[in-house]
Amino acid sequence: MMENLVAVAVFVTVVDSGSFAAAAEKLQLARSVVSRRVSALETQLDTRLMHRTTRRLTLTDAGQRFYDRASQALREMREAEREVQAGRTEPGGKLVVSVPMCFGLLHLIPSMPTFRLRHPKIELDLRLDDSRIDLLRDGVDVAIRIAELTESSLVARRLAVIRHVVVAAPSYIAAHGAPTDPFELTDHQCLIYSLRTAPRRWKFKRDEGPWQEVAIRGHFETNNSLAIRDMLFAGMGIALIPTFLVWKDLSEDRLVQILEDWQTLHLDLSVVYPTRKHVAPAVRALITFMEERIGTSPYWDA
Repeated sequence: MMENLVAVAVFVTVVDSGSFAAAAEKLQLARSVVSRRVSALETQLDTRLMHRTTRRLTLTDAGQRFYDRASQALREMREAEREVQAGRTEPGGKLVVSVPMCFGLLHLIPSMPTFRLRHPKIELDLRLDDSRIDLLRDGVDVAIRIAELTESSLVARRLAVIRHVVVAAPSYIAAHGAPTDPFELTDHQCLIYSLRTAPRRWKFKRDEGPWQEVAIRGHFETNNSLAIRDMLFAGMGIALIPTFLVWKDLSEDRLVQILEDWQTLHLDLSVVYPTRKHVAPAVRALITFMEERIGTSPYWDA
C-alpha cells in the first residue's frame, strides 16, 4: 500500500514539475527512479497516464482524471497529518480575538479565568469592538461574530442562533401601553441600534406568513447595546434586542417582552478565522472552549 502511495506521489510531482528531471531534483531521486515509479504505476493501473516526448509531457484523458483525484487526495492527507501534529502540540503563544463589545463583556470575559486555567500558555489579546474588522489586515487570529456572514474567504463555525426580542420596561408600558401588533410600533418611541442593517426598519413574521417590515421612529439612537438597555430601564422606549443581553432582566421582571407571538430577528453566532489550513492550536482551543460553554442551545435561552 505504501509503495503505491509513493508511486502516486511521484506521479503527481512529475505533473506539477512539468518534467521527470525537475521532479527528480525536487524529490532528490535519480531520474531513472522517478521514471520507473511512474511506469510501475501505469502497469498497475493498466492505463497509460502520460505521453512522453523529449520536449514535453502531456497527460492522457485517464491521466488527467487520475491526477485531479490523486492530487486532491494527497492534499487532504497532508492536511490530516498537520491536524494530528497540531493536536499533539500544547496550545500557546499570543491569540488575538475580536468580539462584539456587549457579548464579550457579558459572556466571554467572565469565562476567561476558566480558559486561562485550562490553557496557561496562551496569551490573550481580546479586542472588544462592534465594528466589522478585516481579520488579515488587522492581525486578528479569530473573530466572534453575530451577523450574516458574507466573506467567502473566511472559515466560519456556527455556535448557536442569537434570538432577538421586543422589550420595554414596566414603567414605559404603564405610561404608554404595549403594542399588540408590529405596525402599532409606529405610535411608540423605539430605541435604535445604529449598527444594525436598516436600523429604523424592523422585520416581523407570524407562523408561516411572510416577513413584514415596520418603519419605526425614536429620539434615541446609539451604536452600543448596553446603552440601549440602560434607556430601557429608564422607561424611555421599546427596543429590539438580543436575548443574551436581557435574559436576566426578563426573568426578574425588570423588562417585559411584548409581541411574543411574532418572530423577529435571528442571527448566527459564529467563530470565524481566515483559513482552514494550519489552524493554530490556540485557535482550536478557543473554538472548543466556546462550543463547550455555549452549545447549540445557549444557557441564556434555557
